[in-house]
Amino acid sequence: MGLNFHILKASGKLEPYIKDIEKACREAKRKIPAKIPISNVDLIIVDNPYEAIPEIGIGGYTRTPNFITIAIDPKFPDLQKNLQLELLDTFAHECHHAVRWKTVGYGETLFETIISEGLADHFAQEITERKDLNLWDKALNSKQIKEWLAKAKKEFDNKKYSHYDWFFGSKERGIPKWTAYSLGFYLVGNYLRKHLDMKASTLYKTKAKQFIKQVFKK
Repeated sequence: MGLNFHILKASGKLEPYIKDIEKACREAKRKIPAKIPISNVDLIIVDNPYEAIPEIGIGGYTRTPNFITIAIDPKFPDLQKNLQLELLDTFAHECHHAVRWKTVGYGETLFETIISEGLADHFAQEITERKDLNLWDKALNSKQIKEWLAKAKKEFDNKKYSHYDWFFGSKERGIPKWTAYSLGFYLVGNYLRKHLDMKASTLYKTKAKQFIKQVFKK
């Protein structure tokens, strides 16, 4: 068994978008296994506004190495356009997580999870060939990247870090929304620029420490 898609239709609210969803599923089945060794994964697509990213109406979550859920908000404005832009991207991102989880794992420390997210988004870009960045990958400008990289470095080895604070923001701590996503995309991008023979699709089982050696090599 490879990559298996299941569209849950009980609510009836996804019915107007089934053709677009099925098209993205076909693309994913053709493109993703050609790049990474994904196997025995069930990917569920469901009407679930509560887990969709508010800014795009779609959200993904890799719940186990064999189980991914994709949440769609049927009431999102111009959802059809966003499905065409974002759904394959989301599939690719979550599939990279699933494959990485089966090898070195998603990660326990802040740095490990930052790298896993950066790799997943670079892999999505590899699959879709999009030139525009996801909102969370460009949430910080270059000055903020430098500032928050220095702050995050103090917690890189922390297994008790707050995932929510670093990835989704904290007003109390002053951490901007999507900080860790932007840091991950930046760090993996740096690594790829130094290793032009490598891609996110070839780095799915590379340990995070390999990236920190390169990024902070003196």
